[in-house]
Amino acid sequence: MRAAKFLAATAVSIAAPCTAAQADVQINNKATSNMSCVSGVCTATAQKAVLNVGELQTMLAGGAVTVKTGTLAKDISLDQPLSWTGTSRLTFDAQRSVILNKQVTVMGPGSLTVTTNDNGQPKNKSGEFIIVPERGSVQLWDSSSSLIIDGHTYTLVYDIKTLAADVAANPSGYFALAKPYDASVDGTYSGAAVLSDFQGIYEGLGNSIAKFRVSFVGYEGDLYGLFAQVAVQGIVRHFGLLNANVTGPSFGRVIVGAIVGNNNGLVDSCWVTGAIKAGTGGGIGAIAGANGGLIERAHGGAKIESSGAEDVYLGGVAGVSNNLKRSYSTGSIKVIQANGGYVGGLVGYNLMRVNNSYSLTKIQDGRANCCEAYFGGLAGKNGLGARIVSSYAAGRIRSGSRDTILGGFIGFDASKPGSLSDNYWDLEKGVGNPSQGAGNLPNDSGITGLGDEALKSGLPDGFSQKIWSSEPNKNKGYPFLK
Repeated sequence: MRAAKFLAATAVSIAAPCTAAQADVQINNKATSNMSCVSGVCTATAQKAVLNVGELQTMLAGGAVTVKTGTLAKDISLDQPLSWTGTSRLTFDAQRSVILNKQVTVMGPGSLTVTTNDNGQPKNKSGEFIIVPERGSVQLWDSSSSLIIDGHTYTLVYDIKTLAADVAANPSGYFALAKPYDASVDGTYSGAAVLSDFQGIYEGLGNSIAKFRVSFVGYEGDLYGLFAQVAVQGIVRHFGLLNANVTGPSFGRVIVGAIVGNNNGLVDSCWVTGAIKAGTGGGIGAIAGANGGLIERAHGGAKIESSGAEDVYLGGVAGVSNNLKRSYSTGSIKVIQANGGYVGGLVGYNLMRVNNSYSLTKIQDGRANCCEAYFGGLAGKNGLGARIVSSYAAGRIRSGSRDTILGGFIGFDASKPGSLSDNYWDLEKGVGNPSQGAGNLPNDSGITGLGDEALKSGLPDGFSQKIWSSEPNKNKGYPFLK
């Protein structure tokens, strides 16, 4: 599929979801408190309440159950695994958000309804359905089950080919991945699996697709990934690709992302592990090759390799990006031969915004680069109108070519003064020169080099405790996103 829209000149406006720090109604293994359960409806009677997960399972065995915040509480969180058989429907009904930290398993033909934002505020302003990436999930084992989220009935899909056919028939529909799927039975795709310009909502329910494989011969402007393109109104959320493998030749200006080739909508809470290998002058990223919309709460953990590239844009999450928030990368990037171009641990070319994000991606070249290839720990290039705020880079970055220009945080910074603030890089893992936060500008304002111990000693200045945390035994000691 050819790119219909490749990174419009202005950013796509999408409201950023808000995450509740502490839910008011907690479903866990503690004793039920401040909940009134009458005729299958459990309502909070105080601002803070607990519903015992075992009692909830017992009620579901006897019929439908609704868990409500009522008017006193705001959020509902599931903090222990929950499962049931039979035909019962479970409804979560919250004034603000419903948050799944653990797995919900509907083993029989039962159903699930989720209703958020009872307070009437616009979606994604005060509340939403949140499935914590790589921790929470929903599995519906029976194809006769029903899933309703905020009034929309979702079509359950159990494999990629059914998803592709359903989207082709209804590009603006609502679809949900009902269970984890092993795509090795599909063989190898020769292009994007979902070719239609996706305009609806794909809800992954926290599930993963394993061993998705693509091997392509690229042509100018072609898009490769699970989805070729997500439209402005499209949403892809809450799922991951595990051990994905996307490969192509060393020619052709193509756009490659394991989740989506070109995103103009919203990609939320998605993750990728595996390998991507292509020589391209377009864009390469674990999540998206090109992001003209918003990517939020994403994790790129792929091994990315490019050879024979001309004017490459390559990043651990996105190759070229408008808006990237609360995301991180932990994979590796190797560029065997770059004829110019920009490589960043998180994003190759930041056109507009990166907020509260980080990279632990290892970056190296193959000694054959030429013509001013720029490598940066977080971003290969920061554009003229672009901003980066409260982010850091701590992956190893190495070059054996004199034509490769390295920056501890940014390879080439073209932004206006004041566009960078509260950003850091690890002097011992990346560029050791404390004046070279940007490869093209000495002492670039808004970027600070810190020693490894200093970066691990707590949250750096400008990092909000509502968004970030730091513990010695987590994330190799580096700050991490809550």
